[in-house]
Amino acid sequence: MNTTDDYLERARRAGLMDEVRGHRYVADQYDDPFTARPQVLVEYCDPELPGDAEALGELCDRVRKRHTAAEAVLLRVPGGVPLPEPWRPRLTYIRHDRRTDATAPRPGSPGPAVGVRPATPDDDARVHAWLVRAYRNAYPGQEVDAQHDGVKAVLADPGRRSFIAHIAGAPIGHGTVLTDERDEVTGEAFAELVDILVDDAEHRREATSALVAAAVRATAGRRLCGHVVHPHEPEPARHADMVLQTLLRSGWSVDHAFWERTW
Repeated sequence: MNTTDDYLERARRAGLMDEVRGHRYVADQYDDPFTARPQVLVEYCDPELPGDAEALGELCDRVRKRHTAAEAVLLRVPGGVPLPEPWRPRLTYIRHDRRTDATAPRPGSPGPAVGVRPATPDDDARVHAWLVRAYRNAYPGQEVDAQHDGVKAVLADPGRRSFIAHIAGAPIGHGTVLTDERDEVTGEAFAELVDILVDDAEHRREATSALVAAAVRATAGRRLCGHVVHPHEPEPARHADMVLQTLLRSGWSVDHAFWERTW
């Protein structure tokens, strides 16, 4: 039995697996930790389901009847398969193509001005502040304060590695990676680049490249993923799409995405 089969067997025993038009899926109640919106998370579906419009419609009908308090459904879709309206992307996970490492700048030498170093405990306060800003940008209009559980969980993660981009020793941004994550569905170990934020607009591009390169080297031997949150608001949503397209042109590819449909 492979890891995905083991996951499906556990879901079946827990009563979370169902089938629609011959396609299996695993669904359960899930409340968004940033918006507090009650949702249904379809954490797994057979690869053919997203391409079957009738199955998609029936899936929504079923989970809506079963989870009457939910306001939306989130569906995990492998690869870059787009879904039709009224579905919209909510969270896209991207995978780094390590074959591009040879052309990436190395810490300390991405250019004449920018350097990258590992963060120290003295950097925790600024990393904390950058993470709060990143989550506020990803979830505009939501209450993301310094004590938000999502921020605290990243900072407290035992596998966290943060890197500081600097100019002449003055910090201008960070990259933070969680090195010991595991995909619940596939069982694959991976590292997640949870955030890169650079304050200095003039050096943002080279600092970002150097921070990605540092994360790649720090996580050698396992998949490196990042993610892009797609806000609901039009202008932030357009910005997220631009960020995603830039990443896809610079050594990343879509691993899977979560698509959302509200009632």
